[in-house]
Amino acid sequence: VQALVPIVVEVEVPYDFHRYIIGQKGTGIRKMMEEYEVNIAIPPSDMQSDVIKVTGLLPNAERAKAGLLSRAKELLAEQEDRALRGFKLTVSVDSKYHPKIIGRKGAVISQIRKDYDVNIQFPEKDGENQILPQDAITITGYERNAESAREAILKIVGEFEEMVNRDVTLDRRVHSRLIGARGKAIRKIMDEYKVEIHFPQPTSDDPDLVTVTGLPENVDNAVDYLLNLEEEYLMDVVESEEAQSYVKPSRHVEAPKAPAKGFVVRDAPWDQSASQAPDMTSSEEFPSFGAAIAPKSTVWGPKKF
Repeated sequence: VQALVPIVVEVEVPYDFHRYIIGQKGTGIRKMMEEYEVNIAIPPSDMQSDVIKVTGLLPNAERAKAGLLSRAKELLAEQEDRALRGFKLTVSVDSKYHPKIIGRKGAVISQIRKDYDVNIQFPEKDGENQILPQDAITITGYERNAESAREAILKIVGEFEEMVNRDVTLDRRVHSRLIGARGKAIRKIMDEYKVEIHFPQPTSDDPDLVTVTGLPENVDNAVDYLLNLEEEYLMDVVESEEAQSYVKPSRHVEAPKAPAKGFVVRDAPWDQSASQAPDMTSSEEFPSFGAAIAPKSTVWGPKKF
């Protein structure tokens, strides 16, 4: 009979864990009460008490107590884990290297975060509430992981500090072929030799000058490869230009022709306004046949009788 009488069992659980036990909108505590068939009373928050009261049959109350203690143990482990994961360190890196550490579309920094399970923050550009200096990078995570991530970042910086720039003259006529459609060809070369290749702007003083940046050995290998490609491509260019010179039609500049005058009627009656009327008394214009008769002056046109 005593086993059928409800009892109250007190369970000590740190006050800070109560909200996690209750869960969002009370879903956590309701689930435990249904599972163990007990009533669980959480003390009001203003009391900040660690004591949780469980009411129910003895076997159920004991199981509920064990469940609460197990959940408190999990929460304590999570709390300790959060504290460990919250370890922070700051590494100072010249801001000019930040884009290199981030990588194209964030590829480099994303890989570091993934490899070492850390969060990496860069200073905001021109941030109003900027606290850390512009060269400070903050790494957050487990202490060992954060230190490993810092070493990975410093290794990248060290490589860039060792990099050199080398200018090489490549005939401008082969630049487009070296670059390839949408830059595909030049990106392949840069990835293969781990270098950066910069072509001159159209307004450059030397349109043949190409700059290769990277570690010394990589730069030398990339330059040799580019020079070999230039030699190969130039042969194609020269052959193409020679072929075009044979089929290209010659251009003759012809003097502009005057417009054709066509058929012209001279000294017509309608031209009398621009010229003198014929001299009817002139023997040159009107030679006489037989007796000379002095004609009367008249105008051109049909004769009126």
